[in-house]
Amino acid sequence: MTENSTQEPRPVPASLREFAAGDESDLNVVAPWTGPAVDAETGLLKEPIRGRHLIATSVGWPKPGHEDAAIALNEAILGELYVRPGLLAVTLAISANNFSSTRSLSIWENEAALKGFLKSEPHMVAARRVRELMYDWEGANWVSEETTELPTFDEAKARLDAVRPPGPSDFESYDDAATA
Repeated sequence: MTENSTQEPRPVPASLREFAAGDESDLNVVAPWTGPAVDAETGLLKEPIRGRHLIATSVGWPKPGHEDAAIALNEAILGELYVRPGLLAVTLAISANNFSSTRSLSIWENEAALKGFLKSEPHMVAARRVRELMYDWEGANWVSEETTELPTFDEAKARLDAVRPPGPSDFESYDDAATA
């Protein structure tokens, strides 16, 4: 490819499974682990998390051209998330290779705390716009009895793969986009 040539648009995946299987070798942590359970200097747990707690993950693939709206919604969500009672830790990552996949991974004291965040006004406002702003989205959570290390995005991807139902996603919205 020469300096003046442009890269050909690549086909947009046609299903959640295709997006989920995309190349995320460039996954970049844009917000390192933070929260009351995390040592700010090391980025590791201050101490093991004892007892039952929830680990949650989500990933979405944003549509081009909606960046301003997505940024505004994400700022509101993060403003709520970082001060939400029951949040123990959270990290965020993005992969440009995989259609700007945007991943979150969080640890919560309990299901009520996670549900409180999911039902918060900033999160609900964004959730109502998923089909407008994203090609697709998925999320999952699981119970952990004791955590001595923070979960990884590889673990989160494996958990999502394990629970992803067959067929179309409830959130898909490809708008007949063939290329990006």
